[in-house]
Amino acid sequence: MSPLSQHKAQAQAPPPSPADSLAGPAPVAAASGDGVGRRLIWLMVLRTVVISLVLGLTIWLGSLDATGATSSPQLFLTGIVVATYVSTIVYALLLRSGADPERLVWPQLGGDLVITTVLVYVTGGAQSAYTFFYALSVVGAGAVRFRRGAIAVGALSATLMLTVGLAAWANLLPLPTVPRVEPWTATAAELARQLGLNVGALIGVTVLSYIFGRDLQDASASLASQRQVSADLYALNRDIVRSLTSGLVTVDRDDRVLALNHTAVELLGADAERVTGVDVDVLLPGLGARLRALGPDATLHRSDLTLAAAAGRSRILGISVSPLRDVHDQVVGRVVNFQDLTELRTLEETMRRAERLATVGQLAAGIAHEIRNPLASISGSVELLAQAPRVSDDDKALMAIVVREIERLDGLIDDLLEYANPRPRTLVSFDLVGMIGEVVQVMRQDKGRGDVTLVTDLPAAPASITADPGQLRQVLWNLCRNAAEAAASGAAGAGTVTVRARQDAIGFTIEVEDDGPGIPPEHLAHIFDPFFTTKKRGTGLGLATSHTIVTEHGGTLDVRSQPGHGSRFVVRLPRSTGPK
Repeated sequence: MSPLSQHKAQAQAPPPSPADSLAGPAPVAAASGDGVGRRLIWLMVLRTVVISLVLGLTIWLGSLDATGATSSPQLFLTGIVVATYVSTIVYALLLRSGADPERLVWPQLGGDLVITTVLVYVTGGAQSAYTFFYALSVVGAGAVRFRRGAIAVGALSATLMLTVGLAAWANLLPLPTVPRVEPWTATAAELARQLGLNVGALIGVTVLSYIFGRDLQDASASLASQRQVSADLYALNRDIVRSLTSGLVTVDRDDRVLALNHTAVELLGADAERVTGVDVDVLLPGLGARLRALGPDATLHRSDLTLAAAAGRSRILGISVSPLRDVHDQVVGRVVNFQDLTELRTLEETMRRAERLATVGQLAAGIAHEIRNPLASISGSVELLAQAPRVSDDDKALMAIVVREIERLDGLIDDLLEYANPRPRTLVSFDLVGMIGEVVQVMRQDKGRGDVTLVTDLPAAPASITADPGQLRQVLWNLCRNAAEAAASGAAGAGTVTVRARQDAIGFTIEVEDDGPGIPPEHLAHIFDPFFTTKKRGTGLGLATSHTIVTEHGGTLDVRSQPGHGSRFVVRLPRSTGPK
C-alpha cells in the first residue's frame, strides 16, 4: 500500500473506542475481514464439492464404454477437476498464511467463471448441461461481495454465456464434447430459444442474488455494528471495574465468589483463579454471617469488617453490600464493595487519644499545682514532729513512712507536670545509634532488670539525627524498662529484650521487642492512655509521655503484640525533627 493510500485509510478509519483495549485496533474492520474469510472458505468448499460430484459422475459414466479406453473428453474433464482442486489448495494456503481475504475474492470468482466457460464450451455451448454453474457463481458472488458482486458477476456471466453459445454454434474452436453433441447443427431459432432460456434463468438468479446480497450486506453491517457496541460496552465496563480504587467482589445466591476486581486482589492478596467459586468467608472471613443475616434484596452501608492478621495487626475494611440483578431485574447474587480503612481508623484513634491526653494533661497540671503546696506543708510538719524530743520510735517509723509516701506523690506530680507541660525541645545533631547503645549499656548495669538478657541489632555506621537527645533517651529508657519487666514476668522468670535500629531514605526506625506474655487485645487500645497500667506500682504515665514526645518529634509510636508471643514497640522518626 502506498503512503497516500495508507493516509486515506487512516483518515477513513473510525476513532479509537474503549473496545480497542479488548478487541485490538479497528474492531469493525477485523470483524469484516473475518466475515469475508469465512464466506470465502464456504465458497471454496461449495465449488469443490459441486465440481467433484458433477464432473466426477460424468467422468465415471463416460468410462463405462465397451472398449474401456480413456477418451479425450474424459481427460479434459479430469483436467478441469484437477485445476479446481489446485486453485482451492492455493487459496487455502494463502488464507492460512495471513493473506487479506479481500484480495482473493475477485481472483477466485474470476477463476470460477473461466472454468465454467471452458466447461460449457466443451459440453455443447448453449446446449450444455452445465450452464447452471454460472448461476452458482452469481449466488457465490452475492454471498461474498453482496449486491455489487451479484450485479458484476451476473452481467459477466450472461455475456460469457452468450459468447460461448455463439462460438460453439459457429464451431469457432473445434473441441471434443462430452457427451457428443453438435451445437452447429442447431437452427438459429433453436439457438435463440436455448440461449434465451439460459440467459433468462441467469438474470433471474442474478436478481435473487442481488436481493439476497443486499439483505446479507445489511445484516452483516448490523452485526458488525452490534459487535462494536457490545465490545465497547464490555471494554468500558471492564475498564471501569479495573480502575476502581475500592475492592469489588460479586457472589452468587449461595455466597460463593463469582469474580473480583484487580483492587480486591491487591487488598486481599488473593488469586482470582483460586478463590472463584469458593465461599466468601474464605476470602473475607466473617462476611458470610452478615450476608446470611440480610435479606436477598437488603443492602448494607458503611459497616466495618475486621480481618485478623499476623503480628497482632488487624485490618479494618469498610464494606457495602447491594443486590446483584440480571437483565430481568432478578436478584442473582450480591455486590460487595470495600475499602481498606485501617490507616483511617488508626488516625481516628490517634486523634481521639490526643484529645483525651490533652484533656487529662490540662486536668493533671491543675491538680498537680493544687496538690504540691499541701504536700510540702504536710512534709515539713511531719519532719518537725519527728524532731520533737518526746516522739517514740514507733511514731518516728510511721512518720518516715509518711515522708516516703509524700516523696512518691511528689515524684508522681513531677511526672504529671512533665506529661502536661513538657520542657521545650533542645534540638541538636547527634548519633542516634550511639545514644541507643548508651541506654542499653546503662540498662545492663541496672540490677532491677533481673535475669533479662539485652540483645542489640544496631547498624555499624553512625546515624545522625536532629532531635532532643534527652527526650529520646527518656523514650528509649521507658520502652526498655517496660520490655525488661514484661520479659521477667514470663513463665521462666527470665527472658530476652531485643533492641533494633535501622535507617532508610525517610528516617529511622527503632524496635524494642520482648518475649514476655504479650498484651491482651482488650488492653492494646489503651496502653498509651495516661494512668492506664497493669503494674502494681505503675503510674501509667511512662508510655503516655513517650507517645507525646515521639509525636512532637514528628514520628509515630506503635505496638504489635499477641498473647503468648511477646510485644514489639516500633518508633519511627524523621531525619530532622525540627520545625519546618
